[in-house]
Amino acid sequence: MAQLAINGGKPIRSKPYPDWPQAGGTEMDRLQQVIESRRWFAGLQGDDPDALGTLFGKRFAELHGAGFALPVSNGSVAIEVALRALGIRPGDEVIVPAYTFLSTATSVLMVGAIPVFADIDPRSYCLDPEDTARRITPHTRAIIPVHLAGHPADMPGLLKLAQRHDIDIVEDCAQAIDAGLASKKAGTWGALGTFSFQSNKTITCGEGGLIMGNDPDLAEKVIALRAFGRYRNKEVVRSSDLTCQQVSSNYRLSEFQSAVLLAQLEKFAAQNRQRLENAGLLTAAIEEMPGLEHVCIKTKDMKHGYYYYLVRYTPEAFGNLNPDRICQALNAEGIPFVAGDRMPLYAHPVFEVANLDGYLNQTAFERYRRMAVSNDAVCPEVEKACKCTLILRHEILLGGRKDMDDIVAALWKIIDNITELS
Repeated sequence: MAQLAINGGKPIRSKPYPDWPQAGGTEMDRLQQVIESRRWFAGLQGDDPDALGTLFGKRFAELHGAGFALPVSNGSVAIEVALRALGIRPGDEVIVPAYTFLSTATSVLMVGAIPVFADIDPRSYCLDPEDTARRITPHTRAIIPVHLAGHPADMPGLLKLAQRHDIDIVEDCAQAIDAGLASKKAGTWGALGTFSFQSNKTITCGEGGLIMGNDPDLAEKVIALRAFGRYRNKEVVRSSDLTCQQVSSNYRLSEFQSAVLLAQLEKFAAQNRQRLENAGLLTAAIEEMPGLEHVCIKTKDMKHGYYYYLVRYTPEAFGNLNPDRICQALNAEGIPFVAGDRMPLYAHPVFEVANLDGYLNQTAFERYRRMAVSNDAVCPEVEKACKCTLILRHEILLGGRKDMDDIVAALWKIIDNITELS
């Protein structure tokens, strides 16, 4: 057995993996188009017919089979605007998974509502419908399933639950561009779907987001809310006929960002095919490894978005080492694994009861305080996931076959030398 690189042995590889973001001539051509046009924003409502933002939204909606796709300034704002469009009010409760990026829950706080943390299905790391069901109260107004790492959540189960209780679903699709389940794409199951184009995402312009759906009335609300709450008079197009009817701010996307997004979208299909192919190679190899599994519910009708490739390990088989230590060893071998989330959302300081005193209204704050100290506050599967999850970012899957072979070789090397690492 070769000595681990972290202990002085020869690493598996020294060549770097593909970097991200990736851009080139197509992005430059689109940006030049904007500069020369002297049209640098998409209009008062962000939807002028000849704006690049409007064109990007149209093509993004077509990719997902949606009625509309409306760009906004970032993915966190997308969730916030979607909640406002659905009429979520201060004191309402919104159920979110306890294993995701924190903006899923902080966006709930931004509209004055209460985030209620629910557990995940350990096979997918997505919201567990059964645990979600037991957290519904008379105050519950919405559920935000996150298609984590690109894996579609159990939308049929969550949709049935939402319909039974007459509550809305906002899908957080920040990590799931072009993911799907049962011939329906992520973002088209619920009332609205939200996306992010932040720098790490599989389509990016540095920042940026989008709200998608099929209901024309909701589209009008989103258009107004992203532009100071100004609702359009469809019979008159003068700017003086745009009246502010609802408190909001400016969440429009610039034409520079839309130019980059259009160029990125044109490359996306080929990149996504490469990710899916390489993910398949890794999964086939990991299935043969003791104590390791790819976090995925494999079904024929599911299309993974592969923002992350998630690997879960059995702690006992890996010397009860924490994810940081295992990643250190893999990184020394030249493989850029990173640890998954190391704490549940509810453990972040921003969600501590004392930090929300005076932020929520008093009635909502008292309800949040009671929930936070109850026996149901802890999500056991999330707690476990935080102790045994490794991540490969999506750009790693843009490498070649040899690049994937090196990942497999490094994992076997760690397995074979786990005692040395311990």
